[in-house]
Amino acid sequence: MKIIWVVRPAEGGILQHLQQLLTGIPDLEIVVVAPADLREWAGKRRFISLDLVDGLHLRRDIAASRVLRRLLKQEQADIVHAHGLKAALITAVALAPVRHPHFLYTAHNSLPQSSSPLAQWGSNLAQRWMFGGMSTIISVSDAVRSQIIRYVPESKVLTIYNGISSSEFGKYPLDASRLPLGLDPDDQVVGTVARLIPGKGVATLLEAVSLIAKIVPRLHLVVVGDGPERSKLEQYAQRLGLDGKARFLGWRDDVPNLMAGWDCYALPSLSEGFNVSVLEAMASRLPVVVSDLPALREAVVPGRGGIFVLPGSAAELAAALLHVLKEPQKAKAMGEYNRERVDAFFGEDRMVRCTRALYEGMMT
Repeated sequence: MKIIWVVRPAEGGILQHLQQLLTGIPDLEIVVVAPADLREWAGKRRFISLDLVDGLHLRRDIAASRVLRRLLKQEQADIVHAHGLKAALITAVALAPVRHPHFLYTAHNSLPQSSSPLAQWGSNLAQRWMFGGMSTIISVSDAVRSQIIRYVPESKVLTIYNGISSSEFGKYPLDASRLPLGLDPDDQVVGTVARLIPGKGVATLLEAVSLIAKIVPRLHLVVVGDGPERSKLEQYAQRLGLDGKARFLGWRDDVPNLMAGWDCYALPSLSEGFNVSVLEAMASRLPVVVSDLPALREAVVPGRGGIFVLPGSAAELAAALLHVLKEPQKAKAMGEYNRERVDAFFGEDRMVRCTRALYEGMMT
């Protein structure tokens, strides 16, 4: 069985999800078609470079779809699997007008919404056409699924939750995490893992931390992740008086160790498909404070494992963080509940098995 993956420019959670699949399905021939900077990430898998960019760039997008059309004709894959909305659009154009019988798409994020009625009308039209030519669509949450079934029959869309290997989390000592960052055992640490873009709400998190910094004098914030907003956010932290309080670490490959040194995890996103780092925090036995979004409600149980706050509200986020930090016994109970929930529902093995079963089922 030959499967071609068409992957949009990606980092963070999407790449982690794909790496889990590559590792968990070693016996299937998966050819990765993606931007050149993902070549090293693809490892030993066969890799074909494609000039695929985020956003709409008419000339480059048309050129990419033409290259992909030739490639797909040459490869004669059994399954074509697009990851991400931009990859799906380019693949749909490349396959038109005769669609591949096994054209699969994974929706890793919520569908984009526009404030312009005309732009939203155009987006709806394009998505209806694109989704209509797919044989199966995987959504990473029921919240994302509910968006997609506006365009296609429900039977075409199934949810396969992201998963993690929970055994990698919750096994590191607090000191080993904190000492390299200059943090003391008595400090209170809030952490987040996110791509540094406006939609992740990290500016709101900085504002919330600044609001309670005087109430919790040993409070520190650790931000793991990178992105186009990093410099702006670092400057904003300084203006908020968080010098020495906020640490921006960039992308790290030791997240399980870092999370072992945190007291609470926060994610104030404005939108989410289904966030892997929330699961990692839960596996690390951390209480979580997250935006009240449909996809996050599928992972976090309010009151038992965390607290939901209004997206974009620094005041609500500050109050929730303060509540968790001032109630250590309750926070610990939340963390233990979260670990049990991840073990029960969000394992990496389950995600890999479901995806493999889908591939095999498409060929029978």
